[in-house]
Amino acid sequence: MRPLYFSLLAIASLSACVSTPRLPESETGLQGNLVIAGGGMSERSLEVREAFIERCLPGPVGVIGAASSDPAGSARRGASALNDAAGGQLAVALPFNSKEPTLADDPAAVAMIEGCGGLWFTGGSQARIVEALRPDGRETAAWRACQALLDRGGVIGGSSAGAAMMSDPMIRRGRSERAMDLGVGEGGVELGQGMGFFPWGLVDQHFLERGRFGRTVVALSETGARLGWGVDEDSALVVNRATGWVEVVGASGLALFDMSELRASAGRWDGVILSLLGDGDRVNALTGEVVAALGSSALASSGSAQGELVIEELFSGGALKEAVHQLVSTSRDSALLREDAKCALLRSGASTRAWRPAEDSAAESTSAAGLRLDLYRMSY
Repeated sequence: MRPLYFSLLAIASLSACVSTPRLPESETGLQGNLVIAGGGMSERSLEVREAFIERCLPGPVGVIGAASSDPAGSARRGASALNDAAGGQLAVALPFNSKEPTLADDPAAVAMIEGCGGLWFTGGSQARIVEALRPDGRETAAWRACQALLDRGGVIGGSSAGAAMMSDPMIRRGRSERAMDLGVGEGGVELGQGMGFFPWGLVDQHFLERGRFGRTVVALSETGARLGWGVDEDSALVVNRATGWVEVVGASGLALFDMSELRASAGRWDGVILSLLGDGDRVNALTGEVVAALGSSALASSGSAQGELVIEELFSGGALKEAVHQLVSTSRDSALLREDAKCALLRSGASTRAWRPAEDSAAESTSAAGLRLDLYRMSY
């Protein structure tokens, strides 16, 4: 490990000589940027990596593989992927891992973060990231160095577990079905302390692909957070912390849950406001305002009036996305997803609007805002 320390410290010393320009005044009291990727990171994720690289300050990019059971290997692979995207030697692997939490206060290790222009966290278990950099909830020197990087206008990004750890609290684990039955806690959806870089609600990942909206709604209801951000694979949120604006980047997009009108009771979560957003759409994290991507065209429902759409799957991959598309592109006013006595009822209303990029008529490009979602267990 020592040769790695010395080489990284040499890079850090060089980068520290680069002056950081004066930052513009912040509207939120925060600075810096986040790139929160939902996982997958296939070839379709090049746009996500490029968005991250564009926001890095001068200096190397540090890649932290602490979430993985093979942290060193994961960090090396993450660095290689970023170097391929950058077309040069930009990223370096950093040694932080959950087995050596003392590194979070080791001056030599912390100096590596201090010399970086950006940090990227790879996937695995988000709990391991916290155990490595914020053990026992402490504000370690490494955690403070991450905050300082943001304060000087840098960027922190991550995929999968590297996305989930962004909020505080964070979702540690859990399945939607079990969350509806058992709520928050062991066996249901488990919450824990996160890294706290993103202050505007809970973040979840692999979202539409793994049908995670049940666990997110239950977790939001428990924590009292207004907004839930479900980022799908090969997509990311690009967050300007100084303005509070969040832009969706990538193929699959974001499921945004606004709980400001939630009515919760035993086994029921009614009145959730759902938006399903795609590439270029934006959200004001302070207000929940949704703005369509530039060049989008409004999507009007078509065809004669039809009855309620029923999908005999609830949390399967793509079910929620298909229900939203069918609801806003046909003359239906509701869609029911159900499985094993659990249901999600989607309804359109006066404030519902839908759109897609003008040059792309593909169904997967449909965006919608202002839908109503009721999630409940049926009783007999």
